[in-house]
Amino acid sequence: MKLIKYLVWILLLMGSLVFLLKFNELNQFEGNALAIKIPFLTDMPEYENGFNVWMVLVMTLTAGVIIGFLLALFQIISHKSEVFSLKSKLRRVQVELDSLRNESIEDDFLLTDEVDENTL
Repeated sequence: MKLIKYLVWILLLMGSLVFLLKFNELNQFEGNALAIKIPFLTDMPEYENGFNVWMVLVMTLTAGVIIGFLLALFQIISHKSEVFSLKSKLRRVQVELDSLRNESIEDDFLLTDEVDENTL
């Protein structure tokens, strides 16, 4: 099953690569690939002409994946800390329950079958 999953992912990545290459071929103006200029990077000499569109798509998707992994990591850490605190609380309650089970019940109270009118 894992092998099939890996093969599907590889095929998906190869399909994405083919899509990006076709995307780059279709988006040309006067023989030059379209470029996107990113603010604050136009001052640098190597980026003054901008990035190709496919590069911007790849960078955006990569940034999204990294941000998604970081958010998932923070959620996993918070859930693990919550599970840890619940386990410690469960241990305390279990110890308290075990101590109550071991205590003897005193027979000093009276049980009556009478019902008062005030309690109804």
